[in-house]
Amino acid sequence: MPLDTVHTVHVVHVGQEPPQSWTAAVYLSGPTPTDPAEPSWRADAVAALRSAWSGAGRLVVFVPEPAPGGAYPAYADQIAWEEEAMRRCDVVLFWIPRDMARLPGLVSNIKWGAWCDSGRAVLGTPPEAERMEYLLHFAGALGVPVERTLAGAAAAALRAIGAGRARTGAERAVPLTVWRTEPFRRWYADHRRAGDRMLDARVEWYAPAAGPAGEAAWLLTVTVGPGDGSRAPAPVRLLSAQGQGMLM
Repeated sequence: MPLDTVHTVHVVHVGQEPPQSWTAAVYLSGPTPTDPAEPSWRADAVAALRSAWSGAGRLVVFVPEPAPGGAYPAYADQIAWEEEAMRRCDVVLFWIPRDMARLPGLVSNIKWGAWCDSGRAVLGTPPEAERMEYLLHFAGALGVPVERTLAGAAAAALRAIGAGRARTGAERAVPLTVWRTEPFRRWYADHRRAGDRMLDARVEWYAPAAGPAGEAAWLLTVTVGPGDGSRAPAPVRLLSAQGQGMLM
């Protein structure tokens, strides 16, 4: 069977290196039980994604917990791994079953605040979760999909991904929300024809399309290595404005 027709799910645990290529990537964000006797919800999330993923290629799922039998890295290393994984993912799937006595999810509030307007968030929270009104308010205001079951949140994440797009190396740092836009595709095609190499990328700002016929606006910092070797790799900033194409 050709590789581009095989759909697989690759789980990357904290401290592990991700594969060099993927079609889509999801980060599982939310509170982690501190009681070792309480199972983590992330195993069920991975199972739901695995059973529903039908895209051609590899779906990577970032899990900020150690692999079975493993251990957490140092705290600073944990944070660095999480931040790197989140910036490279196509969807940040939040599952917040908040119980203030058992699973308060305080760090999840910070992560939600950082990613709720990224165009990549999905919010899952059961009806009985405590103190979720503020998060739900902004989910509604920002058009973030909201689901009340973990399976529903996984399905919403895959709907946002759709068929995905194959990316390798530094291309993995460009999420689907930007990768699919015509201004980025045109810019990247021009630079590839010139022999230039994309070495890294980071989304600095994103605004969704104003309507069904509109296009998203975004600001992307890209490190480009000139194909002719005439100068050192350098960062460039690309701004795509709604209805105006690439401005810089």
